[in-house]
Amino acid sequence: KEGGKVSYETALRCLLPVMAAMDRVHAQNLLHRDISPDNIFVTKTGEGMLLDFGAARFAVRDEQSLSVILKHGYAPEEQYRSRGKQGPWTDVYAMAATMYHAITGMMPPDAIERVHQDTYVSPAAMGVALPAAADAAITKALAVSADNRLQSMKAFADALRGNTVHTRPATAYVPPAPAATAGSYTPVVPPAAPAAPAGGTYAGRPKKSLKDRPG
Repeated sequence: KEGGKVSYETALRCLLPVMAAMDRVHAQNLLHRDISPDNIFVTKTGEGMLLDFGAARFAVRDEQSLSVILKHGYAPEEQYRSRGKQGPWTDVYAMAATMYHAITGMMPPDAIERVHQDTYVSPAAMGVALPAAADAAITKALAVSADNRLQSMKAFADALRGNTVHTRPATAYVPPAPAATAGSYTPVVPPAAPAAPAGGTYAGRPKKSLKDRPG
């Protein structure tokens, strides 16, 4: 631990498995909506596991409302509005904010304040040693406007690795609904919260979070 920071390489090794897991969660039309360092358990091998799906919700159409649940510094501006257009890009912002905090030791400026005056400073400009592509990827994932943001966890992970990613305007995340059978009803149940790994606890906060790891 160096002033509450870890190296970019350590953060990347920890968070890439979380991004892959969230890509699968998004494929089920679910959003986490509360990604932050406090909700990431770091295993003995240095990989991260995302906990606390208490704020998780099914992605819905634009005209429907979502409860306003957010964590300042990690929530994008659309999460401050009950009718904000939320989708995988919403969790992408929170994941990027988590990585930003891990490698700089500081949270990014509050998204709702950035709407009026953006005081964001990139990790590289703060003296963090990381590839230029990674610095650009984090900055792109933290775009205030969802339309300018990386649209999926896979796109974010690819951009961090230096792969070219084309941003497309954000649209309501609604995959095709399964065909219904007359008279049938299939309940949809969100996945249960993961059990705590050995050495951690799930009922409060995990023993070790991303912020507690050595650099």
